[in-house]
Amino acid sequence: MKKIILAVILMAAAGGTTYYLLQKKKQTIINDIDQQKIIGKWKMDSIAAKTDSSAFMIALIGTLDSNLLNYDYDFRKEGIVVQLSKDSKGKDTAHYEWTKDNHLIWKDSGDTTGESLSVNLLTKDSLVLRSKDSTVFYFKKTK
Repeated sequence: MKKIILAVILMAAAGGTTYYLLQKKKQTIINDIDQQKIIGKWKMDSIAAKTDSSAFMIALIGTLDSNLLNYDYDFRKEGIVVQLSKDSKGKDTAHYEWTKDNHLIWKDSGDTTGESLSVNLLTKDSLVLRSKDSTVFYFKKTK
């Protein structure tokens, strides 16, 4: 009986250690972002909002779809994002900067503080940003 209890305790310890090491490795991968991969033209593919109110979520997605999904986003090396509207010749300019912990600070024109977005994924063709309110923005690279 004592051997069985000892075996269960050892298995639990091994499982806990494995879980801890895998979580640490996952965090390390997220922190090692190649920030230069953001340079180029992106299209917002979709938006996911997490909220308890489904009516609020439908209203939010409807508003975001009509505005944000109709733009192409040109991230430039100087920290500028040119937002080009597909429907008209108009364009807006925003600024971005990286923090030490690989968060992206998005500043619209006239905004001094900006919004901190965590970078969940940045590859050569995919970008996933998460805001503080858990809204997730999915981008695909166009050029």
